[in-house]
Amino acid sequence: MFQDNKKLILEQIIKYIDKNPNCTTKDIANAISHAKQVTLRTVQNYLKYLRDNWKDGKLISKRGRHKVEIYNKFQPKGLEHQTKIFLKLAIEHLENLTDLSNQHHKLIKELNLTNLQNPFFIKAEDYQNIDTGDEEIQELDTAIKNDTNIAFTFRGKDFYVEPYRLVNFDGLWYLYGRDIEEKEGNDHKTWLLKDIENIEVFYGEKYDTSDEEIEEDLQQAYSAHFIPDKEIKVLLKIDSQVADIFRQKKYLPNQHSKVQKDGSLLVTSIISTYADIDQEIKSWLPYIEILEPKEYRDKLKNELKHYLEKIYKQ
Repeated sequence: MFQDNKKLILEQIIKYIDKNPNCTTKDIANAISHAKQVTLRTVQNYLKYLRDNWKDGKLISKRGRHKVEIYNKFQPKGLEHQTKIFLKLAIEHLENLTDLSNQHHKLIKELNLTNLQNPFFIKAEDYQNIDTGDEEIQELDTAIKNDTNIAFTFRGKDFYVEPYRLVNFDGLWYLYGRDIEEKEGNDHKTWLLKDIENIEVFYGEKYDTSDEEIEEDLQQAYSAHFIPDKEIKVLLKIDSQVADIFRQKKYLPNQHSKVQKDGSLLVTSIISTYADIDQEIKSWLPYIEILEPKEYRDKLKNELKHYLEKIYKQ
């Protein structure tokens, strides 16, 4: 083990090489000899030690010149290994999310997470790319930040809207807001972002819906079709063959499970519209059964009946 003064010399050598890549051994000796009695031979010994024993970085020597890769150079002090791993996973998650994906490799490199041994593999959901520099995205961004009304065309129809947020459901981007001209039914809607055209911002027209109210609504949302302040209780039966898997994860909004004597599960879920869970329910067929409400049970039954009639006619 090196003594404290030798550790200090090692640190000085590493810092000098980091600031002066492709420096020579003589350059290093000259740079630090004013503070310590360090000879060329001593520096050569320290460089050999770094090549053989340094765990926090890598010394690269080629044709008498040196440079370093410091694995945790930009890490906050005391950052635990698991925290670093999940930081890397979080940055990698940006890859297909937005134009920030152009920066995610650079972030990993600058934070020196590139060589981090990662025992975890998480397959991230594919996200529709969104160009935050696009003119229409910029207009929506400005309108949302300024609580300003907008008009736009969506699939050939004109809308006049209070725009609240750009939101992502199942990998797709939507505009969430209130349809001001909606006279019946739910006036809070989502519009698929890629189909919005001809945006016009009304800078003089402000709305007063609070950020707290908007955030609360979105916290309760489980699909792009959600309806604020509406609750539907769904009761399901999960077959014993998949019950254990179903218990390991919250597949449904506000999911609560109760094990039955035969090993099956009774599951309740609170939703705002059947569309919140429709795809999830269908993905678990034939191991899932809707018990309540009867309206939803009959709806799925009729859909399956029509589907079977259609494919068997072919």
